[in-house]
Amino acid sequence: MKVKKQWITSEQLFEAISEQLANKRMASFTVTGMSMWPLLCHGRDQVIVEAIDPLCVKLGDIVLIRVDKRKYLLHRVTKSMPNAIETTGDGNLFHDGLFPRSYIIARVSKLIRNGREMDCSRFYLRIAARVWMLLFPFRRHIFNAWARIRRGDR
Repeated sequence: MKVKKQWITSEQLFEAISEQLANKRMASFTVTGMSMWPLLCHGRDQVIVEAIDPLCVKLGDIVLIRVDKRKYLLHRVTKSMPNAIETTGDGNLFHDGLFPRSYIIARVSKLIRNGREMDCSRFYLRIAARVWMLLFPFRRHIFNAWARIRRGDR
């Protein structure tokens, strides 16, 4: 059975997600935007999020945070302090800045690509995330090289 996709506003989406999380359920949604590329791609990948105690979030986790009433981010934790976290999109050349841990809504527990679930706690995904975080100062060069390869430049 093919599932029909339906576009809704982010306000409606996050209201439904918050309701599911409040009832101790997981929630899933299709990713929009390219800030988490190359791991997550707009319209292609889905994530499953779970409620989490904000104090349990670790470096490298992908979290859903509520920045303000209408703005949410799904980015990776790149710095962790007792009362705050810093997040960065895997496809971004800049950090988002510091957010209070109270902004954390959920943590991504699984990724879904082409119907295949990948558990975010898997060793290889955590290692890949750490390596990608260490390469942050070189991302501009990596992205430029990737663009040249895609265009066929030498």
